[in-house]
This record gives sequence, C-alpha cells and structure tokens, in this order.
Amino acid sequence: MTQPALSPAEAARVQRHHDRLMAALRSRDRAALTSAKQEVLADAFGAPAPTSPALRRALRELVWRMAGLLLRRSRLG
Repeated sequence: MTQPALSPAEAARVQRHHDRLMAALRSRDRAALTSAKQEVLADAFGAPAPTSPALRRALRELVWRMAGLLLRRSRLG
C-alpha cells in the first residue's frame, strides 16, 4: 500500500520543526529544546489537528524521534 505524500508546504512545516530541534541540540540550549519539543507536540496533537493523514503521520514520527532528544546536565567541579 502506498502512503500519501506530504505537500511541499507540509514537508516544509515538518522540516522547520526538525531544524529547530536540531539547532537547540547543537547549541546545547535546554530551554530552546523544551520549547521546540512543545511546539511539535502542539502541532501534532493540539487543536486543530493536522488535516492530512500524511502530515499527521510525519509529525507523529517526529514526536517519537524527538522523545529521545535530551541534553545532559553539565557537571560543575
């Protein structure tokens, strides 16, 4: 069975979320990472829900991937 493809606008939306998550990780900014994660969750599961099945699937996959994105706490001393 073939899965429906994302529209260019939907693909750009998912890519923006991904890029923001990765930028927060690279900068080791815990607050930015938390904020980016919350935005993805809101976009994936908030109201109004994404209208296309392809976008819902892509956002949910991103949610699962980001679940493991954690910044380790720096040790002092």
